[in-house]
Amino acid sequence: MITVGRTIMRPLRWVAPSKQTLKRVGLGLSAVVLFATACPVQAHNTPQEAANKQVVLDFYAALNAADASGTTAQRIADIATKYIDPDYVQHGAAFANLPGPGSARDRLISMFQHMPPMPPRPAPRTLAIMAQADLVTLVTIRDMPDPATGTVKPMVIFNLFRLNKGHLAEHWDSLPPMGPGGPGSPLLPASK
Repeated sequence: MITVGRTIMRPLRWVAPSKQTLKRVGLGLSAVVLFATACPVQAHNTPQEAANKQVVLDFYAALNAADASGTTAQRIADIATKYIDPDYVQHGAAFANLPGPGSARDRLISMFQHMPPMPPRPAPRTLAIMAQADLVTLVTIRDMPDPATGTVKPMVIFNLFRLNKGHLAEHWDSLPPMGPGGPGSPLLPASK
């Protein structure tokens, strides 16, 4: 025993916790971990990141509206001029080496203007959109017919853009293989 002033203190003795106490602590910790991982902290974008995300969403909304109305060939030049930087750089394998003169933006416009008419199809569904500084990632899913089999399959598409002064300046994408031609888009004509 230890005496401090008029208080007598006994040394503390460690007592092993019971199985029931351990279960309660374990369940409590499990609940905390589960809650913490199931409810991630909401990311907050800066005003510029939010504006960049909106540019990407507006660009795709314009393209989807043109597709739905069958007017893509007529409207693509205006859409591209509004949303795509004149010095646009295309890194996506399916679109990086489009034939023709002019800038990457000019060649993209030309590709859309010379595509054969496509039957109406539902617009892609947005799965996620994320922004960090001048980069925006858009993840969509679209039901597409596989040219090799004709079977309609969901296709998940990742698009990454770098924006500059409110315009799409660079683009990377990930498209799943479609038929015997390998990766790419069914929108592109067969290479000669």
